[in-house]
Amino acid sequence: MDVFNQIPKYLKSYYVLGGFCFFMWLLIFDSNDILTQLSLRKKETDLQETKAYYQLEIEKVKADREALFNNKELLERIAREKFYMKEEGEDIYIIVEQ
Repeated sequence: MDVFNQIPKYLKSYYVLGGFCFFMWLLIFDSNDILTQLSLRKKETDLQETKAYYQLEIEKVKADREALFNNKELLERIAREKFYMKEEGEDIYIIVEQ
């Protein structure tokens, strides 16, 4: 009982105890507890970084697309290499490595 008497009287108040219990409930047991908030914040920053990466990639693809459609020689080279297109009278030989 000596330890209980050493606690100041204002800390033994029902309001302080109720407030402390409410605070602990919010901190630990609530569906929006502190651990959930921290994990959601980390996930949000990861998604923001991913979004920034893909926006940069989109800009690169747009630049490549503009360069491709503005350069006839590059367009023809890509069409021949990637899609095996040919001009009339040409033969295409595909070499497959085993």
